[in-house]
Amino acid sequence: MPNMIKSRNINMDKVHEMSEGDLEFQKELLQAIASSVEELKDRYTEAMVQRDEDLLHQARHKVRPTVTIFELRNLSQVLDEGKQVIRHDESEDKVNDHHDQFLKAIDELLREIYEMSN
Repeated sequence: MPNMIKSRNINMDKVHEMSEGDLEFQKELLQAIASSVEELKDRYTEAMVQRDEDLLHQARHKVRPTVTIFELRNLSQVLDEGKQVIRHDESEDKVNDHHDQFLKAIDELLREIYEMSN
């Protein structure tokens, strides 16, 4: 496939495999991933502000298939770290640091997806 894009944040081999060479479908798939990640950003941020472990669990659970299938490496790592931060009732500074890392991972992933989609 002439459009073999490499990414630090997403396993593009999975995207190529699922799109079977159909570049339009590949764009749609990337947009679906972006939509899922954007929804996670909103829900996760709300849960972090409230320090609500149940809301965090729901946000992570909803996006888990996307994270797993497309191997969203950095995001997966940050989500796992966030689970520990909230579970252990860390200090406000640690919660804020984690949220900043989460937003950075999300923004980097979305930037890559949008660059690949255009």
